[in-house]
Amino acid sequence: MHENTVLCLFVFLPLLFGGGLLLFARRTDRSGQPVRWPRLVMGNLLVLLFLVSFLPPAGEIYYRFFYDTTDALYYTKVSQRWFQRHWHTNSNGIRDNMEYPAPLTPGKRRITFIGDSFTAGHGIRDIEDRFVNRIRRAHPEWEVHMIAMPGFDTGNELESFTRLLQANYEVDIVVLVYCLNDISDMMPEFYDAVNRLRADARQSGWLQRNSYFVNILYHRLNVRREPIMKDYFSFVGAGYRGPLGDRQKERLKALHDLVQSHKGRLVVVTFPFLNALGSRYDYRDVHAMLDRYWQTLHVAHLDLLPLYEHLPPQKMTISPYDAHPNEYASRLAADAMDAFLSTLLTGKPAGPAKAP
Repeated sequence: MHENTVLCLFVFLPLLFGGGLLLFARRTDRSGQPVRWPRLVMGNLLVLLFLVSFLPPAGEIYYRFFYDTTDALYYTKVSQRWFQRHWHTNSNGIRDNMEYPAPLTPGKRRITFIGDSFTAGHGIRDIEDRFVNRIRRAHPEWEVHMIAMPGFDTGNELESFTRLLQANYEVDIVVLVYCLNDISDMMPEFYDAVNRLRADARQSGWLQRNSYFVNILYHRLNVRREPIMKDYFSFVGAGYRGPLGDRQKERLKALHDLVQSHKGRLVVVTFPFLNALGSRYDYRDVHAMLDRYWQTLHVAHLDLLPLYEHLPPQKMTISPYDAHPNEYASRLAADAMDAFLSTLLTGKPAGPAKAP
């Protein structure tokens, strides 16, 4: 109801300023006097206001009815509406179009993906376009499940997977889809920044709450003003180069041991920061550190950095405001993971992912 009120108000603006401009022009003509500079300034100002008044209704119509995508933090009206339209879950609360039986299915290998929003397909409208479903479609002889939620970090993944195993869920191959920001839950500064942004959103004014156009402009500017959000990826990368890096390794080993204790095998796929791709990618040392660590645990590891590093970031991500992998990036990941998993299951050594 309030959203319709905002739209009506915005549509009324050009009528208001157009009427004022027309009235001003008629009065100027009737006066029959030479146009002096104060009246000339007033006329130009009315023309400017009339032209600018088309921006709010045009923006409101575009962001309300046509612009359908996500932001990285899920707190704009546009992103919340996207989730209402495209995010549908099974009985386990997981974004999927099938149910997950707890016992292993005889005659099938079970592949269980664990991850966060990258794995769940944040920003990908049709779940059949994300890498989990592509792999499932390519291998009907496999039983492909996914335990992933937006916002999950390693702590959340470890906790949720523990609960799943306690509910008698049986495992075979467990694929940890690792993102470099999975260390973020041990960084209180990051969560303080996110909470400030969300608190600000809850305390926003009537127009910001009910206008798609005003809401998205406000939040984009607000994120830019938050220091940690402006330099989020460097902030996360620095975490690996201090004591947090060792604590993260302990949590990853705990997940590895948990899978092994239930007769499963853990393998890992690592995503790079897609928005930071290029010749000056600043997180190669983090990838190398993680790869060495998985080698010490004898865990098969597929690093997707070689797959993506020569591709432009804008081709890989949802939008400039959302660095999650888009459909194209997910397809490339599916092909690389398919070859990686197929090689593991046939006992042949897996080669590195190749760039297209």
